[in-house]
Amino acid sequence: MGELVHVQKGQGGIARIVLDQPPINALGAALRDALMRALDDVVADPEVRAVVIGAVGPNFSSGAERTELGAKEASPTLGELCRRIELCPKPVIAAVHGSTLGGGCELAMAAHYRIAAERSRLGLPEVNLGLVPGAGGTQRLPRLIGAEAALEMMLTGRAVPAAEAARLGLVDRVAQGDLAEAAQSYAVALVAAGSGPRPTVELRRGFSDPRAYQQAVDRFRGKVADSPLMAPGKIVDAVEAAQLLPVDAALELEAAALDDCRATPAARALPHAFAAEALAGRRPEFAGRSARDLHRVAIIAEGRMAPGWAVLFLDAGRPVTLHGGNAQGVAAQVERTYSAAVGKGRISDGVRAERLARLSVEPDRSALAEADLVVADDAAGLEPQMRADAVLAIVTAPGRSPDFTGLARPGDALALMTSGPAHAGRLVEVLTSDATAPEAVMGLVDLLRSGRKIAVVSPAAEGGIGPAVWGACRWVAEDAVRRGTDPAAVEAALKGHGLERPPFAGRTPPEPPAGGRGRAMSADEIVQRALAAMANTGALLVEAGVAQRPADVDLVMIHGYGFPAWRGGPMQTADLTGLLSVQNTLKALAEEDASFWAPSGLFSDLIKNGRTFADLNRL
Repeated sequence: MGELVHVQKGQGGIARIVLDQPPINALGAALRDALMRALDDVVADPEVRAVVIGAVGPNFSSGAERTELGAKEASPTLGELCRRIELCPKPVIAAVHGSTLGGGCELAMAAHYRIAAERSRLGLPEVNLGLVPGAGGTQRLPRLIGAEAALEMMLTGRAVPAAEAARLGLVDRVAQGDLAEAAQSYAVALVAAGSGPRPTVELRRGFSDPRAYQQAVDRFRGKVADSPLMAPGKIVDAVEAAQLLPVDAALELEAAALDDCRATPAARALPHAFAAEALAGRRPEFAGRSARDLHRVAIIAEGRMAPGWAVLFLDAGRPVTLHGGNAQGVAAQVERTYSAAVGKGRISDGVRAERLARLSVEPDRSALAEADLVVADDAAGLEPQMRADAVLAIVTAPGRSPDFTGLARPGDALALMTSGPAHAGRLVEVLTSDATAPEAVMGLVDLLRSGRKIAVVSPAAEGGIGPAVWGACRWVAEDAVRRGTDPAAVEAALKGHGLERPPFAGRTPPEPPAGGRGRAMSADEIVQRALAAMANTGALLVEAGVAQRPADVDLVMIHGYGFPAWRGGPMQTADLTGLLSVQNTLKALAEEDASFWAPSGLFSDLIKNGRTFADLNRL
């Protein structure tokens, strides 16, 4: 591995410190140490009059090392590094580009001035990991942009584009053209103007209206009052402290809040879900292969799911052509979907127009030969009209195995399954046959990722991961009713645990025992049974090779079936509960019905070797 940081001393007394750990320049211990030493070097050089901190690769910095999430940092900590930058006796300019998130954004705010590339995005998404920003972010952001905007950014984890960041006051300039040249010119101009260091913690502009500041704090405190997570409330407290306490005391409060959040189960569950996304769709058999380039998409507009798939692929930046007798009707539904999104403020009129401009209608199927990907509910008769290297994706309902028999090119065919409208959720299960070419799967996974979807791959013959695991939860709910529990109590118990999807949605609950016989289960017992059943079903799927890894089960349940992300999914929940404890629950319940409750052998294997489901989450 080469140098982590490069120091370039150039014209006008401007030194440039460059982070060189692409693609995300994660601020791990080694990089923090290298940056601290580089800063000491340029500060000690009498010829250096100002410092620019930049980075190579597609991003300035996307935050912490994944291995450090939720753990104590080695020294120098990011907080120590940020204070060192802020107290630097020479002006420091952060030149940011790409994703500048989490610790990367905190580092940029610790600099005295900030210039951003046009396409950069800045944000503090720590709340999505069950944490608070821990390197002064809760103190510097409200000083720069006020409580209202700071709380909105930190409590949603939203990253703002450069133009909005400049309007808010988060960055001082947006670079036109080359960022390095613009940052050099900016630094030279600051030196020429005699502009010295401008420590962010000494700024007061975010406190210009103390009453409005406190009103924003009170309003957001009310919004997060019912959150199951600790982090949102701690963020509000820290932003309030920014105005009320001396900066050192407020930074200590932030540090204590981070320690408190790290001790919560959510701080283990949410990073697990985050890491699982990075693994989704990756399989050993893909190594050394090249994904198909699936650019042009054709959709047979005859199924009720067609509008959702059209929106999904338009969102992914692809040109989409609708074919079939209902093509005009589907196009109208797509237009209504985008108009509704504009009305709700989710996208702009410009984005709506750009996406609809890539949508075309061809009532017949003559243009199918131009598509790289053809999406249809029924594959019959499509292959002769498709290009020889195009991929055929069959849309299938949850729990149904697609039929690939009779296809001339089964290697180019796969299936797509979602638990609702394709564009509305993040999960797409990609179902493959034994013949499906890895390159075709890889191309589809890449396409879905470009639309910010999560692709989980499994064998088509099994009907998907989600229907099996959710089916186990539904079986438990129905069994509880059959034994004497009121259906409303069953749904309330699962909802109270955070499950968003009602177990009886679209179904009539079974009949309770006649004459009031039976036993009503407590909420705790219902939840314990449901979690054990889902974990056991997931373990059986992993054991059988249906699920590539336990994390795939968790992703499917979180993003497709309403399992709370802050609990990490049924497999992570089992790890946190203890696999021996879950296995003992299953063994006890097996006395009622061994055909359903018998524990997967994977429990015994892991327990015997002192391992957990998390240890299986690898390629």
